[in-house]
Amino acid sequence: MQKRKIIIYNQLFNKICSKEALAKECGNVSTKTIENTIKECNDIVYSKKLGAYHFKDLLPSKISYQNYFQLFQDNLSNPILKKDMIKSISKVGTDLSEIMMDTNNLSELSKKIIRANIAINHKCIIKIYYPREGTPKKDKYIKPKQIITFDAIYYLTFEYDKRNKTEGLEERPFAFNGIQTIGEVEYLKDAEEFRTYSIGNSFGKVEDANKKVTLKLQGHASYFFMREGLFESPYYKFIKVDSKGDRLTMEMIYNNEIEVFKLVQQWMPLISIVNDSEDSQKIIDGIERNYKEFLDGCNK
Repeated sequence: MQKRKIIIYNQLFNKICSKEALAKECGNVSTKTIENTIKECNDIVYSKKLGAYHFKDLLPSKISYQNYFQLFQDNLSNPILKKDMIKSISKVGTDLSEIMMDTNNLSELSKKIIRANIAINHKCIIKIYYPREGTPKKDKYIKPKQIITFDAIYYLTFEYDKRNKTEGLEERPFAFNGIQTIGEVEYLKDAEEFRTYSIGNSFGKVEDANKKVTLKLQGHASYFFMREGLFESPYYKFIKVDSKGDRLTMEMIYNNEIEVFKLVQQWMPLISIVNDSEDSQKIIDGIERNYKEFLDGCNK
């Protein structure tokens, strides 16, 4: 691909760009040169209202390997491997920014994530169709804010736009696998940046996690948490471990009880809850209830 086109695609991946801005990035060529170059790109359009170029339907036909990796690096759930991968990629960053891949060959999931990311970068209100139980079965108008991963699943955090007629809709992150369509609605050129950098999961932001529970792990469960570097997660706080490393005490903060249910039920009987608060008792009661319902279902 012509180097000038590569520069244009990489610039537009991060922001809408005027002819003048692109001309400068391409080595101070003329704006006429930019116009003629973009005429060959069917996926780039010019908006008179914005005075800038952007991708048609929020999806470029080409994306550099560097941008692709930076967008999807969070699917490396192991924090140790993730750090190593980021270091290795940074050493060849310039080369990867010049090698382009065809987005037509990507999965629909990748395309949806790329669209949402560009909408965030371009400050574009989007409409999505996301059928969720208890909400109206129609398009939802949102301001996309951040792409996060939790348990290898990608989620989109957002704010509802005023175009939604139903008030009080829950702003719990949307799982990308559940988003059926994404479409552009309006570019807000003079708006503040959409992107946020909060840490969170499918149940909300870590700074909003105002509940906590103390857990005790033993044997393999204790070794696993220590060995896999799981205390790099902001949701887990190391308290103490015995000299052999097979009895560990930790604190977990959470937004929703389901987060704790999942962890405890995964590691039973190698995990226990320190019953020292009302939140702890609710968790214990919930697990007992789940266990009883499970047994009742097995005996039917």
